[in-house]
Amino acid sequence: MAFSRWPSCLVVLLLIASSCQAQQVVRLGFLLPYPDGDSAVPQRLADEWISAVRVALEVLGPKYENNFVVEPFVQNSACDAEVAAQAAQRLVFTNVVGVVGPACSEAVKGANPVLKAAGIPFVSFAATADGFSSDVDYPTFFRTVFPDSDQATAIVSVIERFNFDQIHLFYSDELYGTSLAKGIKDLLIGNRTRVLQPIRIPYPVDPTALDKYFANMKPSSASVCVFATLPNVAEALWKTAFRLGQTKFPYWYLGADGAVAFDLVGEGEDLANLTHALQGEIGVGPYKGNYHPRTSPFNEFKDFWATKTHEEYPGLLTLDVSPRFTEARAYVTNLIDSIYAFFIAFNNIVVTQGKDVTAPLLLDCFRGVPSDCVAFNGASGTLKFNSSTGERATEASVPQYGFYNLIDVTWKEKSKWVLGQYDINPNLDYIERPAHCPRTGRGTWRSRWRLRLR
Repeated sequence: MAFSRWPSCLVVLLLIASSCQAQQVVRLGFLLPYPDGDSAVPQRLADEWISAVRVALEVLGPKYENNFVVEPFVQNSACDAEVAAQAAQRLVFTNVVGVVGPACSEAVKGANPVLKAAGIPFVSFAATADGFSSDVDYPTFFRTVFPDSDQATAIVSVIERFNFDQIHLFYSDELYGTSLAKGIKDLLIGNRTRVLQPIRIPYPVDPTALDKYFANMKPSSASVCVFATLPNVAEALWKTAFRLGQTKFPYWYLGADGAVAFDLVGEGEDLANLTHALQGEIGVGPYKGNYHPRTSPFNEFKDFWATKTHEEYPGLLTLDVSPRFTEARAYVTNLIDSIYAFFIAFNNIVVTQGKDVTAPLLLDCFRGVPSDCVAFNGASGTLKFNSSTGERATEASVPQYGFYNLIDVTWKEKSKWVLGQYDINPNLDYIERPAHCPRTGRGTWRSRWRLRLR
């Protein structure tokens, strides 16, 4: 098990598992992108997810050790279907009863045939592509994050509220990008007041071959470039736009959750110049993607994490200063709740049902047999699963998305959407246009271009 940064902590966890006296040792698998192991996921994001897994296991483990002990097995799923399939097979060989992850939609597509054949439930915290809701094709798949159809609705609401009439929709040619782009296109089809130009970016991306995608753009104050892409694709696109002088007014960019995961923290003059050029750009991502300050169940995890050093537990909650870190990208609370859901299910099977944990019993539990077997107030809100689709049940908590402005190197949350089944309830606060607006008229560009939307 070759983690570049995990060996010591995994050894500790395994020693804890083997030394505790409990009714049962339960093997739980994890499919995660390793730090430095997949360019589609920024290193800092992969690091934070690893920290979140450690925090969740170290907080929840002692609570349940008299009933059961969780023995973790971790494999690198990257954001690649083939890699994830091989990693899932290795977990099956270790006799895990359930799996947390994968994070990426392409990895879910690869892991699914293996875990489906083995009858092993798996819970993703960040794979948002539509199409996973089939109880025939994905019968053992569940997720604590809402699907791209909801995010597409939030993105289109931005387009409508700002009256953009020309939309250049860049999307990466992989499962996440194509799924989100389809959702956006479906919502905009038939709207004759808006011109939609879909732009497919081949994946894996070639950063040297992107100029042609910007060649025919004719920007105006009513046009926007939407990035429905993985983080590394968004990075390549923004760097190309900057080199071509297409980050200045009136160009305006709107990033989906994958795009706002692009890491603007780092060294070097080129990155500093790009960061300055992108000031004021906007994005949509998970509401309170790293933390829910008003959600009391998360406080326990947050307080534990805050006692750790940033070197040992990288992530937002161990930074000593005002966080130079995106608020929008992490899905940390969803990751913690994916792990929490397994602990809740284990406890129900072991204590309430008086049985040993097996994959079939675990699958029944996630499907609501017995009733509300997995239903709890978690770090990301109240959580239960739809028994037939594996989706997060909207009757327990409705989809919420944050609307973000890039300020310094941080995506600052300015507002949120609460999406019901049929409607959108936007509550937009002050939004600032990109920093390259002309300084004409009264006041500064900042006051001139600030918008108040209600």
